[in-house]
Amino acid sequence: MEKKQSQRSPEFRTIWNWIQFPVLVLLLITSVIWLTIQQGRMTLQIEQQQHTTALLIAQNQQQEALLSNYIDAISDLMVHDKLFTAKSNDPATVIAETRTQEVLNKLDPDRKATLMSFLYGTKLIGNDYHIISMVGANLHDANLHNIDLRDTYLIGANLSGANLQGANLNFATLSYINLSGANLSGATLTGSELHSVDLTGANLSKANLKDAFDLGDTLLAQAKSLSGTTMPDGTVHS
Repeated sequence: MEKKQSQRSPEFRTIWNWIQFPVLVLLLITSVIWLTIQQGRMTLQIEQQQHTTALLIAQNQQQEALLSNYIDAISDLMVHDKLFTAKSNDPATVIAETRTQEVLNKLDPDRKATLMSFLYGTKLIGNDYHIISMVGANLHDANLHNIDLRDTYLIGANLSGANLQGANLNFATLSYINLSGANLSGATLTGSELHSVDLTGANLSKANLKDAFDLGDTLLAQAKSLSGTTMPDGTVHS
């Protein structure tokens, strides 16, 4: 009996060795295929990331060029076409307003802020002259955090969803502007004109509205928050 088992053992080992070989080959082929698939996926991900990065760089360059060209064009109108003293129907004024509206429709939130700072610095939207009209100006979602726009003429602008946190809007003309969903927390609007302003869902927490006037149809109650807001009469909302 032991003899028979010892005779079978080499035969069994031979058969097992033959079985092992195709199994190992199959495992090797499977591993190669798996590695190839993984490498393909990694290559595709890298290519997609590179494509996304290239698009972002191109968009950023396009935005920068758009803003730079706008500033150059308005500066040129001021120097050569006396834009600052032009009347509302003068070609220089019409070009400046058209160009402003066109560029604001294309700029991202941060560069809208840069454009507005430029207009504020040049006094083209100041209350004394307001050469460039802001009626219908697309400042939707603009990132105007801590911006200084005091004593400016922003009548009719669309500032819905804009970030105006900490902004200085003292003595600004803000009538008929759209501030729905805007963040005005900590903003100062002392002495500003607020006739028929849309404040639906706006955050006015800790904003200063002291001496704001001509509220007309402006409904402060439609704001999302008035917590800690200094009201036009000087009282602080609880």
